Amino acid sequence: MKIEQVQMICFSGTGTTRAVAQAVAQGTGLPVKEWDCLPQRANAPFQPDEHTLTILAVPSFGGRAPAPMAQRLEQMKGCGPVVLLSVYGARASEDTLVELYDLAEKTGYQPIAAGEFVARHSIATRIAAHRPSEDDLAQARELGKQALELAEGLAPEARPVLEIPGNRPYKKFGGSAARPLASDACVECGRCADQCAVGAIPAENPRETDHTVCITCMRCVAVCPMQARSLPAAAQAATLEKLSKICDENRANQTWLAC
Repeated sequence: MKIEQVQMICFSGTGTTRAVAQAVAQGTGLPVKEWDCLPQRANAPFQPDEHTLTILAVPSFGGRAPAPMAQRLEQMKGCGPVVLLSVYGARASEDTLVELYDLAEKTGYQPIAAGEFVARHSIATRIAAHRPSEDDLAQARELGKQALELAEGLAPEARPVLEIPGNRPYKKFGGSAARPLASDACVECGRCADQCAVGAIPAENPRETDHTVCITCMRCVAVCPMQARSLPAAAQAATLEKLSKICDENRANQTWLAC
C-alpha cells in the first residue's frame, strides 16, 4: 500500500505532545497535514484516505486519554493505518494507549504502531524539564520511519496485531484539583477562551474560569500573551512535592510495532 501523506491529529496543551508528534511525522519524510484538535471549536480540516498514515497524539492525564479527544474524533471518518502516541510527565502512561487504541478503532483507523514518550510535566514543570530531548525526538523520528515501512508493506486484507500496555476497563480518572487563575495582568484579549479545550473560560469575561469544567490542560497558560494565567503557587508546590517522589525524569521511552 502506497502512503502519500501524513495526517497528524494532536491534543497538546503546552506543546510537548505536539513536538513528539511532529518528530514522528518528520521521520516519514512525507507531506504532513496537521489538526490541532484541542480548542473546543476545532473542526476537522480534512478526512484521510487509504493512502494516509495518521498520527493520534495525546498527553496522558492521570493515566487516561483526555476526555475531549473522543468528541473530536467523532468528526472523523477514520481510514488507513494509525500511529498512537501517549506523552506523559515522567510518572506513568498507564491506560492512555489502550484507550486511544479503542477510540481509533471505533473511528475506523487500523492501529499499527504506538509510543509512550516522556516530556516536561505540564503542571509541575520542573519535572523532566529537559524533555523531550534531542534523543527523544530522534527516537520519535525512528518510530515514524518504521511505521511508514510497516504501513507500506501491509496487504489490503492484512489485520496486524498491535500489542500495547494498559487495562480494560480503564483506570478511574482522578483529575487534578489545581486550576489556572488569571492575574491583574489580564487584558481580556480572549485568546485563552478561544483556545480552551472545554469552554471553561467565558469569552465575555476571560478573567474567570469554571473550575467544575476545567481539565487543567494548561493551554490557557501557554497561549496567554501577557503571562497572566498560572496555577496558584501553593498548588504548584504541592503538586511538585507529590510528583517528585514518584516521577523518574530519566525514564526511557517505549515503542511498539504491529506484527
